[in-house]
Amino acid sequence: MGLFDRLKRKDRTNRTPTGRERRAAERTAQAEAKLRETEEKIHELADEARSDLHKPA
Repeated sequence: MGLFDRLKRKDRTNRTPTGRERRAAERTAQAEAKLRETEEKIHELADEARSDLHKPA
């Protein structure tokens, strides 16, 4: 249909990332690390809650 013919991207495989791309990659890496930490905390809290529920009263 040709709706996106004007949006063809240049072949950019043989270049170094721009500063903007490097900063975006760094922000992404930091966000992923923070997410992993948060998920670990959630699992720790869930484990504690489960163990509390299984303790005899």
